[in-house]
Amino acid sequence: MLYLVIDVGGTYTKYGYYNHNGVVKMKSKIKTVKTNIDDFYHMMTSLVKEDVCGIALSMPGLIDSQTGYVHAISLLPFLQGHYVKKEIEALTQLPVTVENDAKCATLGEIWKGRFRNIRNGLFLVLGSGIGGTIIINREIVRGPRFKAGEIGSILMPLDEHYQKMTNFGKNNNANSLILQISQKYHCKDDGQTVFHIIKENQEAYHDFKRYCRQIAFMIYNLDYILDLDVVVIGGGISEQKILISTIQQEYLQLRQEYEEDDHRPQITDCYLHNDANLLGALYFYLKSTHTL
Repeated sequence: MLYLVIDVGGTYTKYGYYNHNGVVKMKSKIKTVKTNIDDFYHMMTSLVKEDVCGIALSMPGLIDSQTGYVHAISLLPFLQGHYVKKEIEALTQLPVTVENDAKCATLGEIWKGRFRNIRNGLFLVLGSGIGGTIIINREIVRGPRFKAGEIGSILMPLDEHYQKMTNFGKNNNANSLILQISQKYHCKDDGQTVFHIIKENQEAYHDFKRYCRQIAFMIYNLDYILDLDVVVIGGGISEQKILISTIQQEYLQLRQEYEEDDHRPQITDCYLHNDANLLGALYFYLKSTHTL
């Protein structure tokens, strides 16, 4: 028997068929359905095969992972106010679990990645927004309203008088970086092309460094709140080694300029990369159904 594991993203929905040990038998992706709830659920049910015994779902939003209730979701607003877990179970007659995508990525790293032996950690997912998960004493911090770790929603000023604001995720997500570089340097707005420009064009690299400094600035501040051992950077962009090394450099520069103690958390890439959300969703399913 296999588990159908689904990760709903801003552009694509990835899915795979996994065994109990997290070994994938087949995986693929389709365009994320953004039209309405009926079409979305039809996409879900169409992926169910005869040998599937359960469904593990990873998706963005403020989600009660116990009931599957979606409190807020900007990507798919038609799901807000729905008990996604119960509704998909009714359609498929299979057990279903639903968890926030950033928390799934963190669970994947706890199961098979960078967080296996750490006490306090922070996971930052750089994608169409910025997701975050906090680990304290080896446990994910969820909060009574499921907002804990939503780093992307932290406000930041756009002017020196704090009259104009944006949120950290809107201003510093990976998609915005790719779009800004592509528009400024008149190239295709895909990651591979943009990072080629960053590596070859000195001015583009300086623009990129400013982006990395914003990420490092947030890590610096959060370390003083959370006392972190490890910060893991996830999302497809994290596979670019220059991203991790530049964030590390910018963080060390901040420490040198403003250092008040000698502790520095390790900043590293996501070990599981694009598989983190899928494996984390499966891990959450196995724990929730007591089949791990």
